[in-house]
Amino acid sequence: MEKGLLENVTSSRTRLRILSLMSQRPRTLRELAKLTDISVQGVLRHLKALDEMGLVQERTIKSKEFPTRKLYSVKGVRVDDFSVEDLMIVKASKRSPAGSAQELPSEGFENLAGEILLDRRRIKDKAKRLARMIEGLTENETRLMKAIADLRLADDERLVLQTVFTEETLQEAEEILSRVQGLRNARRSIDKALAKARRIGSK
Repeated sequence: MEKGLLENVTSSRTRLRILSLMSQRPRTLRELAKLTDISVQGVLRHLKALDEMGLVQERTIKSKEFPTRKLYSVKGVRVDDFSVEDLMIVKASKRSPAGSAQELPSEGFENLAGEILLDRRRIKDKAKRLARMIEGLTENETRLMKAIADLRLADDERLVLQTVFTEETLQEAEEILSRVQGLRNARRSIDKALAKARRIGSK
């Protein structure tokens, strides 16, 4: 999926949910409305937006058992949404041709469906754990930045420490300070700022 298209899809959580549901299997309007907790008219508006992006396929089924129904599915892509609260986890890819049903033994359908449901539960559980890990990470980063801000340092010393403690390695921090920030002697400034912070912290 193109970057611009993905950005348009993920700009609306409801639209993303609809696309994910249709990626699993064709859906009716009423089913999409129930699963997204919006009106049928609201679903239609989202489907229209997705159709303008070329992502919706519509077909009508007629049966003696069912009243005439329109089914909506995705066209050309597959989007899986495993988002949890304010953490967005999305897998988008081009839809590949499905394999032949003859590849499965007669009892394989139930087994494969069971595996899929189990995998989805596992992914959701891991997504929740990941959300909690990220929450803890962001809280610690906020504490770190506040601690640096509270130190009696000059602005340039504070910038040096913020860079050192947020880059993966000291070498990367030194490179950013020298090449990007224009610091003349980055390593000396790093050592000086670290030493000063340690002295203040030990008091």
